[in-house]
Amino acid sequence: MRNSKFAAIVWAMFLIVPSAGLAYPVQGLGATSCGSFAKMYQGDPDNTESMFFMWAQGFMSSWNMSVMAAKKTPRELAGPLVDQKRALRTFCAENPLKNYMDGVLELYGNLPYFRENSN
Repeated sequence: MRNSKFAAIVWAMFLIVPSAGLAYPVQGLGATSCGSFAKMYQGDPDNTESMFFMWAQGFMSSWNMSVMAAKKTPRELAGPLVDQKRALRTFCAENPLKNYMDGVLELYGNLPYFRENSN
Protein backbone atom coordinates (compact mmCIF):
# COMPACT_ATOMS: atom_id res chain seq x y z
CA MET A 1 0.00 0.00 0.00
CA ARG A 2 2.81 2.42 0.88
CA ASN A 3 4.57 1.71 -2.45
CA SER A 4 1.42 2.46 -4.42
CA LYS A 5 0.98 5.78 -2.59
CA PHE A 6 4.60 6.69 -3.32
CA ALA A 7 4.18 5.73 -6.99
CA ALA A 8 1.04 7.85 -7.22
CA ILE A 9 2.91 10.85 -5.81
CA VAL A 10 5.75 10.38 -8.28
CA TRP A 11 3.33 10.04 -11.20
CA ALA A 12 1.48 13.16 -10.06
CA MET A 13 4.76 15.08 -10.13
CA PHE A 14 5.12 14.25 -13.82
CA LEU A 15 1.56 15.24 -14.65
CA ILE A 16 2.08 18.83 -13.55
CA VAL A 17 2.20 20.98 -16.65
CA PRO A 18 4.48 23.99 -16.24
CA SER A 19 3.42 27.41 -17.47
CA ALA A 20 5.79 27.13 -20.46
CA GLY A 21 3.45 24.46 -21.87
CA LEU A 22 5.86 21.51 -21.63
CA ALA A 23 4.33 18.05 -21.35
CA TYR A 24 6.62 17.33 -18.38
CA PRO A 25 8.64 19.51 -16.06
CA VAL A 26 11.83 18.10 -17.59
CA GLN A 27 14.18 18.91 -20.39
CA GLY A 28 16.40 16.75 -22.51
CA LEU A 29 15.98 13.67 -24.61
CA GLY A 30 13.24 12.21 -22.42
CA ALA A 31 10.87 14.95 -23.55
CA THR A 32 11.28 13.81 -27.18
CA SER A 33 8.32 12.03 -28.75
CA CYS A 34 8.69 8.34 -29.45
CA GLY A 35 7.93 9.08 -33.09
CA SER A 36 10.90 11.44 -33.26
CA PHE A 37 13.08 8.88 -31.48
CA ALA A 38 12.07 6.27 -34.06
CA LYS A 39 12.99 8.57 -36.96
CA MET A 40 16.35 9.38 -35.42
CA TYR A 41 16.92 5.69 -34.68
CA GLN A 42 16.29 4.79 -38.32
CA GLY A 43 18.89 7.30 -39.44
CA ASP A 44 21.59 6.41 -36.89
CA PRO A 45 20.61 3.51 -34.61
CA ASP A 46 23.81 3.20 -32.57
CA ASN A 47 24.31 6.86 -31.71
CA THR A 48 20.61 7.55 -31.19
CA GLU A 49 20.12 4.64 -28.83
CA SER A 50 23.34 5.43 -26.99
CA MET A 51 22.37 9.06 -26.35
CA PHE A 52 18.78 8.31 -25.36
CA PHE A 53 19.70 5.35 -23.18
CA MET A 54 22.32 7.40 -21.33
CA TRP A 55 19.56 9.90 -20.55
CA ALA A 56 17.30 7.04 -19.42
CA GLN A 57 19.93 5.61 -17.09
CA GLY A 58 20.62 9.03 -15.59
CA PHE A 59 16.91 9.63 -15.08
CA MET A 60 16.37 6.22 -13.48
CA SER A 61 19.48 6.64 -11.31
CA SER A 62 18.18 9.98 -10.10
CA TRP A 63 14.78 8.45 -9.42
CA ASN A 64 16.47 5.66 -7.46
CA MET A 65 18.26 8.27 -5.35
CA SER A 66 14.98 9.99 -4.52
CA VAL A 67 13.42 6.61 -3.68
CA MET A 68 16.32 5.84 -1.35
CA ALA A 69 16.03 9.29 0.26
CA ALA A 70 12.42 8.38 1.05
CA LYS A 71 13.74 5.19 2.72
CA LYS A 72 12.19 2.98 0.01
CA THR A 73 13.77 0.18 -1.99
CA PRO A 74 15.25 1.28 -5.33
CA ARG A 75 15.04 -0.66 -8.58
CA GLU A 76 17.86 -2.77 -10.02
CA LEU A 77 19.26 -0.83 -12.97
CA ALA A 78 22.17 -3.15 -13.73
CA GLY A 79 20.07 -5.91 -15.30
CA PRO A 80 20.49 -6.92 -18.94
CA LEU A 81 20.92 -3.56 -20.70
CA VAL A 82 20.16 -5.14 -24.07
CA ASP A 83 16.71 -6.07 -22.76
CA GLN A 84 16.17 -2.58 -21.32
CA LYS A 85 17.08 -0.96 -24.65
CA ARG A 86 14.77 -3.33 -26.50
CA ALA A 87 11.92 -2.54 -24.09
CA LEU A 88 12.33 1.17 -24.81
CA ARG A 89 12.45 0.65 -28.59
CA THR A 90 9.35 -1.54 -28.41
CA PHE A 91 7.50 0.98 -26.25
CA CYS A 92 8.28 3.78 -28.69
CA ALA A 93 7.34 1.69 -31.73
CA GLU A 94 3.96 0.97 -30.13
CA ASN A 95 3.41 4.51 -28.77
CA PRO A 96 4.74 7.06 -31.29
CA LEU A 97 2.73 9.93 -29.77
CA LYS A 98 4.05 9.42 -26.26
CA ASN A 99 7.37 10.74 -25.01
CA TYR A 100 10.50 8.65 -24.59
CA MET A 101 10.25 9.37 -20.87
CA ASP A 102 6.93 7.52 -20.77
CA GLY A 103 8.78 4.42 -21.90
CA VAL A 104 11.48 4.99 -19.29
CA LEU A 105 8.84 5.28 -16.57
CA GLU A 106 7.26 2.02 -17.71
CA LEU A 107 10.65 0.31 -17.88
CA TYR A 108 11.55 1.53 -14.40
CA GLY A 109 8.28 0.21 -12.98
CA ASN A 110 8.96 -3.20 -14.49
CA LEU A 111 12.49 -3.56 -13.12
CA PRO A 112 13.02 -5.78 -10.09
CA TYR A 113 13.73 -4.23 -6.73
CA PHE A 114 17.38 -3.89 -5.78
CA ARG A 115 18.70 -6.54 -3.42
CA GLU A 116 22.04 -6.12 -1.70
CA ASN A 117 24.41 -9.05 -1.80
CA SER A 118 24.61 -10.84 1.52
CA ASN A 119 28.41 -11.32 1.19
